[in-house]
Amino acid sequence: MTLKPPSPLAPAVCCTHCGEPCADHSISDGAHTFCCTGCRSVYDILSSNGMCEYYTFDGASGVPQRGPQRDRSVYEVLDDAATAARFIDFSNGSITRVRLALPGMHCASCVWLLEQLQRFDQGIRSSRVDLMRKTVEVEYDPSRTGLKAIAILLSSLGYEPLLSSEGTEHDRDAERREATRKIYLRLGVAGFAAGNVMMISIARYMAGDTGMDQTLVRLFSLLSIGLSIPVYFFSASPWLSSALASLRRRVVNLDVPVALGITTLFVRSIVDIVSGGGEGFLDSFAGLVFFLLIGRLFQQKAFDAVSFDRTVRSFFPLSVRREQKGVEAVVPIDAVRTGDVMIVRNGEVIPADAVLMSATGYVDYSFVTGESVPVECTSGSMIYAGGKVVGTAVRLTATRPVSQSYLASLWERTASRTPRSSYMKLSDRFGLWFTVGTLLVAVTGALFWLPNVALAVNVFTAVLIIACPCALTLAAPITLGTAMGLLGRSGMYIKNIGVLLELKNANTVVFDKTGTLTSSRHDVVYHGKPLTASEHEAIEAVASHSAHPVSQSIARMSSARSTADVVVEDVGRGVRGRSNGHTVVIGSFSYLSEELGDETIAVAEGTAVAVDGMLAGRFVMRSHVREDVPMMVHGLRSNGIQTRLVTGDTDRDADVLRSVFADEEMHFRATPGEKVEAVEALRSRGASVLMVGDGLNDVSVMAAADVSIAVTDETSTLAPASDLVMPAQRLSDLPGLLTYTHELTRVISSALWFTMAYNAVGISLALAGILTPVITAIMMPLSSLLVVGMSVGGARLYARRFK
Repeated sequence: MTLKPPSPLAPAVCCTHCGEPCADHSISDGAHTFCCTGCRSVYDILSSNGMCEYYTFDGASGVPQRGPQRDRSVYEVLDDAATAARFIDFSNGSITRVRLALPGMHCASCVWLLEQLQRFDQGIRSSRVDLMRKTVEVEYDPSRTGLKAIAILLSSLGYEPLLSSEGTEHDRDAERREATRKIYLRLGVAGFAAGNVMMISIARYMAGDTGMDQTLVRLFSLLSIGLSIPVYFFSASPWLSSALASLRRRVVNLDVPVALGITTLFVRSIVDIVSGGGEGFLDSFAGLVFFLLIGRLFQQKAFDAVSFDRTVRSFFPLSVRREQKGVEAVVPIDAVRTGDVMIVRNGEVIPADAVLMSATGYVDYSFVTGESVPVECTSGSMIYAGGKVVGTAVRLTATRPVSQSYLASLWERTASRTPRSSYMKLSDRFGLWFTVGTLLVAVTGALFWLPNVALAVNVFTAVLIIACPCALTLAAPITLGTAMGLLGRSGMYIKNIGVLLELKNANTVVFDKTGTLTSSRHDVVYHGKPLTASEHEAIEAVASHSAHPVSQSIARMSSARSTADVVVEDVGRGVRGRSNGHTVVIGSFSYLSEELGDETIAVAEGTAVAVDGMLAGRFVMRSHVREDVPMMVHGLRSNGIQTRLVTGDTDRDADVLRSVFADEEMHFRATPGEKVEAVEALRSRGASVLMVGDGLNDVSVMAAADVSIAVTDETSTLAPASDLVMPAQRLSDLPGLLTYTHELTRVISSALWFTMAYNAVGISLALAGILTPVITAIMMPLSSLLVVGMSVGGARLYARRFK
């Protein structure tokens, strides 16, 4: 291997790993060139593990390794259990899951590489990257590897993990500020050079061909070249690096035309000046890069302004029951502090890492690990956020504040069941077609104007710069992201932007009744044998452990509080447990018949209750259909959307609901399995089904639907299967929400048509030789700003209905 300084007259050699120009001393092994020993080391690691596929991605380039490398000894602290616990999201002895912030990740190739960590360390089971948050979640076997080894591995690949206690939110803000700072720095260099080169050009123009001494002419020419070199290698480096990395992988990305136009102007100008064939176009070149950077700065500001990161905006809709001085109260999860006592009931998600205070408890970590077998925990056990309580409600002491970003990532992990949207697919296909087409048009235009070389260069460059695919690269994410944020402010929380496109396709809405079309609070009347005070308290105690709206109404009948244990719930059917020395079973009559082994129990209206193995009576619920339900359903039908009611409840409210639904549209006493069958039957007939329920008792049917909405009342409990969480008071906005999704697609389509018209007019003027490269550089960011304005403005305009 040799070290060699680059020749100042030779074209810049780019690093094989990171794609950056080798500006200092390059390192070469004959076949590959690297800018530093760090990049060479990372390349060797990838090569020895057979992972050079990393370099085949469009725009792929590694993280530059120049600069001081972190001493590996700093990772020794991760051997300390208390320190490691700060990064551990879950651990059960056989599986440990950690999240680490990696400021160095920046592109799709980073994602690919970081999701292949198991190929470097056999103890790693899987890794999952969140590019937006710049984090990696690693699941590993603690008996085969450890957190320190993983941190060292990441560092060796060029992704040093952030180990500060500040967390990923602080890091992401710092990264955003650093990206903006770099744009300003590049903009300053380009602006300074453009201003001075233009002044030199004006002086030469005013002096004419014979009015300036040739020594000054040569001096000004050298000054122009000297000022332009930093513009090319530094200010224009984002486009050059991306294009070079793309071409090195034998693919063509959207930065190639811009990079080619910049390079054409720069090289042609240098050749003209050095050969004495003319003054070149360095003033146009510097001005072009300056205005392109202004466009990129505005684009960065636009993305920052409409950021749809729910963790930053605190959009995640969870509440929790907190106990203080023996009094329970529902509080937002942001209010939970270390040491607070939380009460989490059956089916509810644990919002923060905690220690179990109850004697025993069962936790289902399927939301975290994918394994659905409940884990038995004893008093003092560590309970991790994202687990779901099964059976008896538990008391927990929080050991960490709530991490909304972690809960959001858990929710997003239950990804949409459908493929990527047609807009995203179109964008992928469009990139290559657009770039190749632009190059062909530019070359054809330049050839047409030959032998007028100056005009041919202008036409070639102007076409490459004026062509702008802004609608496909900006319109969809900004429109949908803005809408996502606006809906969040209205209390409607969406899993991801793809959900909005799925809602647009929905043509059939299936409703649950209890807690959805009816209020979760019921007037409860007991009919049956007289109950003692002890039995009353036992029934209410067992009912309090279920999150079902009917159970909660029974639990609210009295302010007296007894504890219950050995609580088991059959979601959607009933619950049983022990309290005050009594065994209590509450649920449907069919459920009690199975639990008591008595097939003679008559089917009657209401919810049955048995005490100590004997049918005691029933609770009759007088539920109230929400006032805005008839208008809401009518609004859906007026938009051509079919509606269905599928509920496990009895038909006691059928007369009231007949004013809303036809008899054939209502299905009462449906078991959870029958609900799933009903949805699958609709989908088999070509319907795109939106399921609307309470999110706790409809998990299986929500998973079966194309898209789902959880309607919540007083306690906003995370519903893993739902794609959108909506407060009950916003249910009347459902028709407007579906209409809004159609309006959003019209906004995106309008931006697409605008860009097509802009490109048609702009390219025509460029081919005619009317537009100079500098004018096109001004028009390009203006078109981007117009697309952003159309996207944000359209999303905001149509969202006014939700105020």
